[in-house]
Amino acid sequence: MITIIASTYIDKSDQKERLYVAVKDTGNGVPEEDMEKIFDRFYQSKQNQAFSGYGQSGTGIGLYLCKQIIQLHNGKIDVRNQTSGGSIFRFIIPIERRLSSFVTLDGKRIEMSVADQTIEQESISDEVPKGKPLLLIVEDNSDMRQYIRSILNTEYNVLEAPNGVVGLEVTNRYLPDLIISDIMMPEMDGMEFCKRVKTTFTTSHIPVILLTAKSSTDTQIESFQLGADAFLVKPFDEDLLKAIIRNLNDKRKRIQLNFAENMDTNALNFDDESLDKKFIDKALKVLKDNYTNPEFDVTEFMDAMGISRSLLHKKLKNLAGQSASRFIRIYRLNIARELIIKNKVNHSLNISEIAYEVGFNDPKYFTRCFTKQFGIQPSSFFDDKKE
Repeated sequence: MITIIASTYIDKSDQKERLYVAVKDTGNGVPEEDMEKIFDRFYQSKQNQAFSGYGQSGTGIGLYLCKQIIQLHNGKIDVRNQTSGGSIFRFIIPIERRLSSFVTLDGKRIEMSVADQTIEQESISDEVPKGKPLLLIVEDNSDMRQYIRSILNTEYNVLEAPNGVVGLEVTNRYLPDLIISDIMMPEMDGMEFCKRVKTTFTTSHIPVILLTAKSSTDTQIESFQLGADAFLVKPFDEDLLKAIIRNLNDKRKRIQLNFAENMDTNALNFDDESLDKKFIDKALKVLKDNYTNPEFDVTEFMDAMGISRSLLHKKLKNLAGQSASRFIRIYRLNIARELIIKNKVNHSLNISEIAYEVGFNDPKYFTRCFTKQFGIQPSSFFDDKKE
């Protein structure tokens, strides 16, 4: 006889809901020598006998597949013999409830399904108007969301989310240019939300401002340790919020201009182990390997980086202040400047040859780009007029 028991419970270790299922039988049990191997692929017990009705025994694949499916759902399965006879197979899998929720875009409600946090990163949805940067407000208090939106909606297209769970899906889907998040929220608080944004490659570049009613030093320290770019205590003056955003933008632009001078990641002030530094380092390595190839363009760049065109553009625009095509061009121009300086003495290469050397097909176009970038014609380096 077979008995199936199923129930749900809250795991005290992480306060998450789990499903428990046990399948019992009253047979002879599982031989001890089979206990460790019963879930192995193609394993068959020596005591396994052919059934005359079918003419063959099992294949040893069923329990293996069962275990694989359960593990794919982050669960676990085991087997043991009962003292009263027979065996019991038990498995436990976490339960992730499908939340029906919504987000608002400039006050317009958009229904969302919050069940899967691994959304493909593609271009911003057609739902979002173009022309202004995108701001996400993550706040459980609707009045506070409306207040912040009223302050910033002339400068931003504004998305709103009522908690960190919805906020995370909105972040993954729309890749906003700036996030303002409360700390104390249901479902997922602002600290955890900020941590997930900053430790995920596709979103780590997005600036996060945390809001809280708690002004303790410990809270502020923890916020910055999790990667928050700014911290603001409620209630706050709207001019203060605008000033913080303006200062963040101005600081980032200054850093980006310094970076463009010589394409040195040290100018970007990244932590050595940050995802953003690793991204820029990889991008520079790809260009170092390919800048001499005139056929190397954004499509080739995207393929070498292994990410979508829109994500490549978003991250480069936010971190380096440049589109992907401009990033390639400025890298080539910096290499060209180095070559010109090295050739000042012996003039072993002329301007056209240097242009071809760094992947430009048209020397005249190269001269225009060089002059615009550095404020001096490349030929002036040879004349010792200026460096």
